[in-house]
Amino acid sequence: MSDGQVRYARNGDVHLAYRVFGDSGPVVVWVPGWVVGNVDTYGDPASPYQPLIELFSQETQFVVYDKRGAGLSDPVTNAPSLTERIGDLRAVCDAVEAAHPILMGTGEGGPISILFAVTYPDRVDRLLLYATAARFSAQPPDFPWGFTPDQIAAQLDDIEKHWGEGALAELFHGDVVDLPGVRQLFGKLQRSIASPHLARLWWQALMEIDVRDVLDKVRAPALVCARSGDRFVSFEATAALAAGIPNARFLEFPPGPHNAFDILREVVPIVLDLTFERAGAPVDERVLKTVMFTDIVSSTEQLGKAGDTRWRHQLDIHDSVVDHILSQYGGVRAKHTGDGVFALFDGPTRAVRCALALMPSLAARGIRIRAGVHVGECVRRGEEWSGMAVHTGARIGALASAGEVLTSRTVRDLSAGSGLAFEYLGPQCLKGLPEDVDVYRVTSTSAYSPYSPN
Repeated sequence: MSDGQVRYARNGDVHLAYRVFGDSGPVVVWVPGWVVGNVDTYGDPASPYQPLIELFSQETQFVVYDKRGAGLSDPVTNAPSLTERIGDLRAVCDAVEAAHPILMGTGEGGPISILFAVTYPDRVDRLLLYATAARFSAQPPDFPWGFTPDQIAAQLDDIEKHWGEGALAELFHGDVVDLPGVRQLFGKLQRSIASPHLARLWWQALMEIDVRDVLDKVRAPALVCARSGDRFVSFEATAALAAGIPNARFLEFPPGPHNAFDILREVVPIVLDLTFERAGAPVDERVLKTVMFTDIVSSTEQLGKAGDTRWRHQLDIHDSVVDHILSQYGGVRAKHTGDGVFALFDGPTRAVRCALALMPSLAARGIRIRAGVHVGECVRRGEEWSGMAVHTGARIGALASAGEVLTSRTVRDLSAGSGLAFEYLGPQCLKGLPEDVDVYRVTSTSAYSPYSPN
């Protein structure tokens, strides 16, 4: 096994520690779960992850990294948003020059891998997902698996009182925690990864994840693995994830706990065989994007009062401000829409924050706007973008009043941990759409700063 040095990728000002094990073969990036991490200990014979790394590094270049706030990566004061986590994964892929890596997502890393694959379909060769789900908290009757509010409260209390002593060890190791030294080993790993406060924040953020709405947008070949007896992610929840991903292959491991250290040497060769026999996904013109529509309120009346010349001057000011703020938040203007813009983003948090930043910037110049944001599959034909997601975003924007940012439920769900607050306005019948759409108003953001787009 070739043991790589600790290096750092950068996402903006955040440094992310990573290592690469193995000299040849396809690049496999392990997208970490809830509290997986301190790459400095990986490869150590005493590490429980050493057998996994050894097996994968024999046939691949196996990349491991510490997510922000964990292990050797930069500390944080809040759990990172989904947008930040996707950006961090991209930064690691860029750092190792992996143009088309295989993403191996475990636990929390599963949804992050899925969101990355639908956001950047041309960047992912395939997905390898183990013991993960589209969400981790129960939402009956649509999602009967996962933890209840009472269970989550008890888990947060266990983290608060027993972090570093093996908190939640039963969920991950099952009955094996009763063996001498197992709980202590898990506790030592916890102490090397994060503080109790951050672990609690991560657990809360984990329980807010929901990527069910984007599963059918996955175009990369996917192998999904699970085992009965897993107390962290139920077998049924992982099976439901596999059923929601087009053409995913489902593999059942022998029964046992979440952390499958006991069967690694048995199942990893099978996983590698099944993974490598599937070719990489072709680049598809259908891409998951966040769409933002803005519109100048009462533009006809303002034109009548101002006259053509002055109104053209106002539109020039509008375009200059919009283009400047779009560039700050990573948005791309797809086209003008008469008295507004249609813009595209890689993630919903940036789009919503961009819309929030546009409101006061334009209002100070006498221009009032409204905005709508939606996430969905968009179709690109040359320079033109179309698809149901584009129509939905436009219709949501048309519902808004001056100074309002309205979004779909998908935007709300994928903005978990961002600090944005959403007020539910109920299902709305939108012109031309076959089904009602749940619409939300962005009411506040505790983390908003015009200079911090994440």
